Amino acid sequence: MMKDFKWKWQDTMIVILGVLSLGYALVNYSRLPDQLPAHFSISGEVNSYWSKGSIIALTGFMGLVFPFAMQFIRNIDPKKENYSKFQTAYKMIRLVIAAVFDAMLILNVSYGLDQSIPAGKIAMVVLGLLFVVIGNFMPQIRDNYFTGIRTAWTLASPEVWRKTHRFSGRMWMIGGLLIVLGAFLPKSLSMSMIIAALVIAILLPLAYSWLISPRSRA
Repeated sequence: MMKDFKWKWQDTMIVILGVLSLGYALVNYSRLPDQLPAHFSISGEVNSYWSKGSIIALTGFMGLVFPFAMQFIRNIDPKKENYSKFQTAYKMIRLVIAAVFDAMLILNVSYGLDQSIPAGKIAMVVLGLLFVVIGNFMPQIRDNYFTGIRTAWTLASPEVWRKTHRFSGRMWMIGGLLIVLGAFLPKSLSMSMIIAALVIAILLPLAYSWLISPRSRA
């Protein structure tokens, strides 16, 4: 499994960001309340809490370990040979995922230190930016079983996969921008923007993959 792993600058950044966010959490551990935000509602409000130890351990793991696990998951993918066709995009997606979890850890800790921080709005902005960046790289993703829009129709046809991901990239970027915009709108409008973003980024690509599939015309 190690033979296909080549250390790149993205891997260095994953480690640096992960260590910095964990360090920030641990330095402030004794000052934190017993519980930190674990989940934000669709309107950006905190609606559940976990123990601070659980939040730091889980978020730290997802920011530092999970991106490297993604690097090795590709080795058990039946279509692993296709990863060589989008290596840069895959490395950037791993880095973005790591950065989002690191940002969420810093946000959780900062909220624990000062609950006047608009954690929900910041979380929405981070989520929206995640959609935008991944959407930018999505057209480069080639068919595989772990990353991308994996439906029966995209997995059955490389051409359907290619067209779906080219379409989905635009939809994810639009959806991400709507989520970012929603963070600065009143609650009622914000929820409408998020729902619209999820329809655009998730449901439309699924429907599109079916519509362009030969099976839909059979």
